[in-house]
Amino acid sequence: MSAEMQRRRILYIFPDRSSELLRAYEEGEFWVDYKAAADRAGLDFGVAAPDHIAIARGTAYWRDEPLSPERDIIVYGVRTSPTHEIDLWAGVSLMRSLATLGFWLPIPLDTGILLNDKYATLNAFLDSPVPVVPTIRLAADRDVHRLRHLNLVPNDWFPVFVKPLSWSGGQGCVACPDRDSLEAVLGLAAGSRTGVAIQPRLAGVTADIRVVAVEGTIVAMFDRIPRQGSHVANVTRGGSYSVRTEIDPRVHDLVKLAARRLGVAYLCVDLLLADGTLWLSEFEADGAVSRLLAPADLVHHVVATRFAAYERRLDAFLAGR
Repeated sequence: MSAEMQRRRILYIFPDRSSELLRAYEEGEFWVDYKAAADRAGLDFGVAAPDHIAIARGTAYWRDEPLSPERDIIVYGVRTSPTHEIDLWAGVSLMRSLATLGFWLPIPLDTGILLNDKYATLNAFLDSPVPVVPTIRLAADRDVHRLRHLNLVPNDWFPVFVKPLSWSGGQGCVACPDRDSLEAVLGLAAGSRTGVAIQPRLAGVTADIRVVAVEGTIVAMFDRIPRQGSHVANVTRGGSYSVRTEIDPRVHDLVKLAARRLGVAYLCVDLLLADGTLWLSEFEADGAVSRLLAPADLVHHVVATRFAAYERRLDAFLAGR
């Protein structure tokens, strides 16, 4: 069957680095629903490790199957968590190679890199209609205690909240009440050469709100509610969720601004609600929506809407080419 006669396919490029427990989580909480959502949108779905894609004589192959720029929508989100860091260059260079073959990428590499750094993301949106959380970016390596960069953190920021610059899922987030504890955390971060974002800890955080948008229009909103005493609200870290139906009008303006500036069809906006005030925390171009956050039918609707938007953009890309 020719590529023109086949259904379009969403093909996730995802490093094969998972443990037995993590793989069960990925397959049970994500891929099964993403496949069902793709089917709802009239699309096929697959997950490919970057190591399993080869290129020869102008054609890309997944295992033994030729890939087609007219059929395959290659989804790759830049990932630098501890599990995936070793695969970073393999994924980025593969995407750049596929682009030279005429494949359209739903997440442009420059956008993926920007959104993978918490400081860069917020600094690129200082004009956001929703205020950004003030952030300082510090590297953490073998010289962390020989540099005076810790002095860049204002006294009135303490207690501070420390996050790895490019991890996800609430991993490595620590609240530091004073400079001594912050220095200790930087020492630990230096062990893995993990740069950190340092922010004043917002008082009274009641929800970490995920806003999901397709083509600049909000399609779903979720409140992730931290458990008592927790530093983060991630559901995988013991938080709970509720589906939100109303949001500050400024968020609609922010979503339109971000969609236009970042050039992506799908975007998640993460906001913190602290003492009744909204703060922009981060964006994700491959933000997860799963049954950890919503009923299955809503998950399938949101993901199918995302994938359908990708197919429309592919049509426009091919027409323009």
